Amino acid sequence: MNIEALRRLIEPVTRVAGFEGFVVATGDGLPLLSSIADKELEEKVAALTAVLSEVGNRASTELGKGEAEWITVNAPDGSGIIYIKLGDLGYMAVLFSKDTRLGVLLYTLREVKKKITESKIA
Repeated sequence: MNIEALRRLIEPVTRVAGFEGFVVATGDGLPLLSSIADKELEEKVAALTAVLSEVGNRASTELGKGEAEWITVNAPDGSGIIYIKLGDLGYMAVLFSKDTRLGVLLYTLREVKKKITESKIA
């Protein structure tokens, strides 16, 4: 896997207003790439990504909706985390602030996912 190519493909997400950080993790919860400087937080986000993606996918498939494309967790103040599947590569968690325009962030994530999938990185 070319980490620098992956970083370049993810870069548009980091320019969305309100973006706070991201972690790309394997399905097992091991961090592959991150913009979070705090290693403890990075590992925690990666581990939670594996847990929440498993629960979200289970709920979605049990209800006959298929595999979840993304999972959004919102805090009372309007901030939150979006988890999105990146093909066989794993998942990406994006932390955002209360000032983020979620439509813009989700659109950007969908475009990034498409480019990653097309580039055969994932």
